[in-house]
Amino acid sequence: MNRKEFIDKLKLYLQGMPESEIQDILSDYEEHFNIGISKGKSEEEIANELGEPKDIAEGYKTNYRNAYNDSPPTISYNTSNDTLRRALIIVLLIAFNVIIVLGPYIAVLGVLIAIYGIGIGLVFAGIGLFFGIPLMPFKFFGHIPNFHLLTTLSFGVGFGALGVLIIILAVILTKFIYRISIKYIKWNIELVNK
Repeated sequence: MNRKEFIDKLKLYLQGMPESEIQDILSDYEEHFNIGISKGKSEEEIANELGEPKDIAEGYKTNYRNAYNDSPPTISYNTSNDTLRRALIIVLLIAFNVIIVLGPYIAVLGVLIAIYGIGIGLVFAGIGLFFGIPLMPFKFFGHIPNFHLLTTLSFGVGFGALGVLIIILAVILTKFIYRISIKYIKWNIELVNK
């Protein structure tokens, strides 16, 4: 069945519903065909995937009758199963987070703290070398070689710059880990509230 046949049959089976509803439904199915054709499918393949127009129309009519029925909707208060399900999900999530997630998370935080430590250490090493230049003429320890002024200055600036770059990298990693942590916490909350 091609697009025209499918839409015509669907329109025929939807008779009895308000015209605006019918037009909305038909435009949705026209869109299904447009998307399917853009993906390289034939009209017949799309029609087969969508199903029989009669079954589709009956589903829409049933939903329409239920939505606009004058009788009040029936509400089911089955809270005991919902509470039990939530409690089970919470227990399973806690076990999963403690057993599987917590260890790697702490390891990642440890590495992050180490990166900060390395960066700060290099900055202080650079500052020490840079401000140690005035003390170069004095040999506190006779066996320590006296490096050239330009070499000491270069190493001081280099260590300081490398330390700053490592600290910047650590800040970027901290933001990334923070975003992932927040998404993971939200996912846990959504899973419990489903």
